[in-house]
Amino acid sequence: MINMKKIIVVMVFLCFLCELSFADEIRLGTTFSQVQCNYFGMDWKTAYEEVLGMGFDIIRLGAYWNEIEQKEGEYDYSTLDWQIKKAAEKDIPIILTVGMKSPRWPEFFLPDWVEEQVTVGFGGAVSKDPIVREKVLMFINKTVKRYKDSTGIKYWQVENEAVNKIGERSWYIDPDFLKDEAALVRIIDPERKIIMTKSTYPNGFLRLFSQLFMHRNTIKNISDLCDIVGLNVYPNVGEKILGREIIFSAGKKERIQYFKRVIREIRKYSKDIWVLELQAEPWEPGHLVYLKEPLPKTASVKETQETYYEFKQLGVDTIFFWGVEYWLYRSEEYKDEEWIEMFDNIKKGAE
Repeated sequence: MINMKKIIVVMVFLCFLCELSFADEIRLGTTFSQVQCNYFGMDWKTAYEEVLGMGFDIIRLGAYWNEIEQKEGEYDYSTLDWQIKKAAEKDIPIILTVGMKSPRWPEFFLPDWVEEQVTVGFGGAVSKDPIVREKVLMFINKTVKRYKDSTGIKYWQVENEAVNKIGERSWYIDPDFLKDEAALVRIIDPERKIIMTKSTYPNGFLRLFSQLFMHRNTIKNISDLCDIVGLNVYPNVGEKILGREIIFSAGKKERIQYFKRVIREIRKYSKDIWVLELQAEPWEPGHLVYLKEPLPKTASVKETQETYYEFKQLGVDTIFFWGVEYWLYRSEEYKDEEWIEMFDNIKKGAE
């Protein structure tokens, strides 16, 4: 006679073992931007192929509107086609960012023919402009339809830090329009999951400043619209204010306490949590990109490793390192392999 009680106990035990076996599994990713390579003066195609050979499990790319539709109604996807093809050859899945905002400065990538018609002033919601609204939805429609049958693209990211006031004109995208963009992507491609990003402020002063002066990038704003919430994590932010160079930092204890609260809140909405940008490059005051040889004050291999392990302990299983183009620049310009070696060591530990 079958003893059901024993069978249940054995099944529970096996499930427990399975959880233990997979508890340490983690997926490591990065963002690649040809825009950033251009700032460094690097050949972006060579850099991209080097990145694809590093062993990342997943990569994020941007559909840069100002590059693709330089003239109204004329679309050139050759750069993105090539990037997607090369990633497919390595069997590396892709997140594709669509919209008017993509990773890297200047944040908003409106074509010149659109930007010259924008009437929204400094600090306003650029998505309130009727021309921007119409044209960016057409661009998203065109891009998602083009790639929805691509087996290499696994996720869509709709805008990047959409509701943050940021960039040269401190524009932002209002949540109502972000909802329209997400709805359009879901209509065209209901199968793939949507990712949206949230800026974080582990430094207490920056957190207070954002609450007082920034448009609120609330977790609820994006959780209602997406399947995965991506956190953008910068423990050290350098700014040049009234001629003074200031670095806003968050120590280990402050970081852990803050991100525990953030993760707890996101989990209320039953969303997956990824770190989509984990600082692994400098954010020096007054520098768009840091080109000097002396080691920067705002980024170190040691701190990046510490922050990575903090998120791993918090149960985040997908972490993207932000700054791979800088690693290649350091390697090429100064024969400094420290960042690449850091990733190699982390990768070995994650396998």
